[in-house]
Amino acid sequence: MSTFLDLTQLSAASLAQLDQAQHSRQKATNHLEAMAETLSAAEKEGSTASGELSLVTQVETLRSVAGNLKQGIFRLVVLGDLKRGKSTLLNSLLGERLLPSDVNPCTAVLTVLKYGPQKQVTIHHLDETPPEKIALEDFKQIYTIDPEEAKALASKDQAAFPNVSHAEIEYPIPLLQQGLELIDTPGLNDTEARNQLVFNFLQDCHAVLFVMDATQPCTLDERRYLQNTLKDRGIPIFFLINAWDKVQSNLINPDDREALTAAEVRLREVFRTHLTDYCPDQYEHRVFEVSGLKALRSQLQNDPEALAHSGVPVFLDSLFDFLANDRIQAELDYALQKAQMTHKQVWAAVSRRLPLLDEDLDQLKEKLASVQTDFEQLQSIRDDFQTKIRQTRDQESQAIADSFKTYILKLETTFDEDFVAAQPDLDFLEFLDKNNRAMFYTSFKRAFERYMNDRLAAWEFIAKQDISRAFSELNEAADEYRVAYEQVVEVMNDKLLGNRFYAAGHRYNPKEVEIWTDILKDAFEAIPGNMNGAVGQFNMFWQGVMQTAVAYVLIVIALQVIGLVFSSLFLNVFAVLLVGTGVFVGQAEYVRQEFLNATRKEFAKYLPQIAEEQWQPIHQAVQRCFDTYEIEVIERINQDIASRQGELNNLIAQKESHSIQVEQESKRLQTLEKSLGEMVQKMEEDCQLKD
Repeated sequence: MSTFLDLTQLSAASLAQLDQAQHSRQKATNHLEAMAETLSAAEKEGSTASGELSLVTQVETLRSVAGNLKQGIFRLVVLGDLKRGKSTLLNSLLGERLLPSDVNPCTAVLTVLKYGPQKQVTIHHLDETPPEKIALEDFKQIYTIDPEEAKALASKDQAAFPNVSHAEIEYPIPLLQQGLELIDTPGLNDTEARNQLVFNFLQDCHAVLFVMDATQPCTLDERRYLQNTLKDRGIPIFFLINAWDKVQSNLINPDDREALTAAEVRLREVFRTHLTDYCPDQYEHRVFEVSGLKALRSQLQNDPEALAHSGVPVFLDSLFDFLANDRIQAELDYALQKAQMTHKQVWAAVSRRLPLLDEDLDQLKEKLASVQTDFEQLQSIRDDFQTKIRQTRDQESQAIADSFKTYILKLETTFDEDFVAAQPDLDFLEFLDKNNRAMFYTSFKRAFERYMNDRLAAWEFIAKQDISRAFSELNEAADEYRVAYEQVVEVMNDKLLGNRFYAAGHRYNPKEVEIWTDILKDAFEAIPGNMNGAVGQFNMFWQGVMQTAVAYVLIVIALQVIGLVFSSLFLNVFAVLLVGTGVFVGQAEYVRQEFLNATRKEFAKYLPQIAEEQWQPIHQAVQRCFDTYEIEVIERINQDIASRQGELNNLIAQKESHSIQVEQESKRLQTLEKSLGEMVQKMEEDCQLKD
C-alpha cells in the first residue's frame, strides 16, 4: 500500500482545492456539451420549420472545447541537469520508488508517469517498433545500467537506449489520480535528439519543475538552458533547489548556526539573482528549498515531521494552488468565453430570423437580391485583408531569412570571443593524453553544440521581436478592416429588416450594440492560445507557432553544423598538435589556440553553405507563422459570411416548400435563445472558483 497518505494529509487543503477545481472543470464540460446538444437538436428541428440557422461551426467549437476540458490533465515536465536528484525528488512526491534513482542519469530514458488502475510500463520506440508493455520491476532492471558503463557511453556521446523514445509508467497513486502527469526527462547535457523529444513535450505542458542543486548553484549549463529554451515561452516555471540540507552538512562545523545562516543567505542571493527574471512577480511562490532524499526517506519511514521539514509539502501547496486556481481558471475562462460568444451568435441569428418569418416569398427574394452586392463587398474586404496578410508574410519571411543569412556569415568574426563562454571547463591538455583524448573530443564537441545553440538562440530572439512587431501591425490593420466590414453589415441589416432591426453603432440599445460588435470583432481578431486550450495573449499564439516552426529549423541547423564541422575537425587538429607535442607539452594556451583556430577555419568553410541551404527553411518557417494566422482569421470571416448567406437561403428554401407557422416558430427560436442564455449564466456561476 502506498505511503503517500502521509503527504496528502499534510496537503489536504490543497488536494481538496484541486479536487474542487476538477469538479468545476467537469461542470463546464457538461454545460458545453449540453449547449452543443441543444443547438444540434434545434438545427435539426429548424430544418423542417423555418430553416437552419447555419450554426454547425458553433456546435463543433463547443464540442472541441468540451473535449479538451474533459481530458482533465495537468502535465508537468521535470527538467534539470545531471545528478540533480530529479528521480529521487519525483519518488518523494509520489511516495513510491517508481524511478531508479541510484544510477547515473545519463542512462535514464524520458519517462511519463500517469495514473492507471494497474502497475505497468509501456516502452515507446523511435522507429516503427510497436509499443512494448513490461512490468515495473522489469523496467527498473532493464533500463538501469552500472554507473561506470554509463560514464563510458557518455564519453562516446552515445545514448544508453538509442532506440527508445520514452517510457510510460501507469500506477495507482493518489497524486496521479488527481489528474497529474509527470514527465521525468534526461539531463540538460543529453543528446540533441533527446533534447528535441523534451522540446516536444514542453509544447504541451502546464508547467515546468526545474530541479537545481544547492551545492552547485546556477551552473552555466542551467543558465544557458533557461535563457535559450524556457525564457519568454509563456510556461510557468517552479524552481526546486534540491539537497538544501547539504548546505549544513557541507560546513566544516555543521553545528555553527552563524556560519549556516551566512551560507544560506549567500546561496539565496545567487539564486535570486539568476532566477528572478523567470518569475519576476512571484519569486516566493515559484522557488523552493527542498530535500528530495529526506522527503522520500520520511515517506518510506512514515515520519510526517521529517517530511514537513523537507520543504516538499510547501512546494506542493504552491503547485496545487497554481493548478487549482490560475491554471484551471484560465481554461474555464476560455471555455466560458466560447460559450458566451456562441450565445451571442445565436442571439444575432435569431434576431435576424424573427422579423423575416412573416415576409412573403417574393419580398424575401427581393431583399436577398438587394444584398448580393453587399455580400460581394464583405468578400472584397476579406480578400483585401488576406492580401495584406500575405504581403506582410512575404515581406517578413524575406527580411528574416536574409537576416539569418547575414548573421550566419558573420559568426566567424566573433567566433573566438563567443566560443569562450561555451567552454570554460575544458582541459585542453587532456587532448595530449591518448587515454583521455576521446573523452576530451566528446567534451569539446558538446562545447561547440552549446556555442551553436547560444548563437542560434540569440538570432531567434531578434527574429521573434521582428515577427511580434509584424503581427502587431496586422492586428492594427484588422481593426480597420473590421470597421469597414461592420459598416457593410449594417447596410445589409437595414435593407433586410428596416426599422425592425438595427446593427452595431446606431439606434440599438447599448447591450445589443455591444453584442453585434463583439461578434464581428471575434471574426477578425480571435487567435487561439496554445496552452492546452487556455486563453492566452497574442504572444502566446506566436510562441506556439515559433516552437513548431522556426525553433525546430534552428535545431536542425545546429545538428547540421556540428556534423559538418566535426566530420574532419578532429583529424586536422590532431595532425597539427602532434607535430608540436615534444616542444609544447604542458602549454595549455597553445593547445587551446590551435583548437580554436582549427575549429574557426573548419567552421568558416561551411558558413556560406549553411547560410545558403538554410535560407529557404527559415523563409518557409516564418511563412508558416503567417499562414497559421491567415487560416484562423480568414476562416472566421468566411464562416460569418457563409452563416449570413446560409440562414437567408435556408429560410427561402423552407418558404418555397411549405407554409411556416410564424407564431410557433417565433416561440421556438426565442425559447432556444433563452435556454442557451440560461445555460451560459449557470456556467458563469460554476466557472468562478471559490477561494
